[in-house]
Amino acid sequence: MSAPLRIPRTTLDGWRSELSNWMVADAFRLRVDQIVRPLPRHVFFGQAGLAFLRDAWIAARAATALSSDLVRLVPADRPDFEIHIDGQIQQFEATEADQDGRRRGDEPALAELSPDPVEKWRERFEAIPAALDQVVTKKIGKDYPPGVGLMIYVNLGCYSAFLDEGFPILQTGTAKAKDTFRSVFVM
Repeated sequence: MSAPLRIPRTTLDGWRSELSNWMVADAFRLRVDQIVRPLPRHVFFGQAGLAFLRDAWIAARAATALSSDLVRLVPADRPDFEIHIDGQIQQFEATEADQDGRRRGDEPALAELSPDPVEKWRERFEAIPAALDQVVTKKIGKDYPPGVGLMIYVNLGCYSAFLDEGFPILQTGTAKAKDTFRSVFVM
């Protein structure tokens, strides 16, 4: 059995440097996808030092959703990324809300598609308030430069099935971040 794939530090440094340069939003998203898609899940979620790629994935989707002109990772610790819209630069901290204790790197890769019952969607939907509370509490406990926004990726696979119920939950779950962040977006 061969050793698990590890991405060399020089490759990671090159990717980080490349993604820290301003790029047109579509080109940034394409480049992030070119880097991320071939990575085995146990590497992407398990190897230390890859958090910047997860931030880049969120930044790429945020830049597209907000119709940004340009996007880049911020080379400093905080915030995670910047977007350029109509001549203005907006900074964001990226985070992901997920089920407590989930370790995606430990999940088996599925060889084939399998059914995902609606009951499971509901179970994951009902986990959103706790997941939001956990990440928002963590983020508001840190110091950020003035004017930084918060971009939260909710990774709970509800497939937009509970939108009418979900919007108030998202508003309530992110309310305590409004005094720390200029804006709060949930994807």
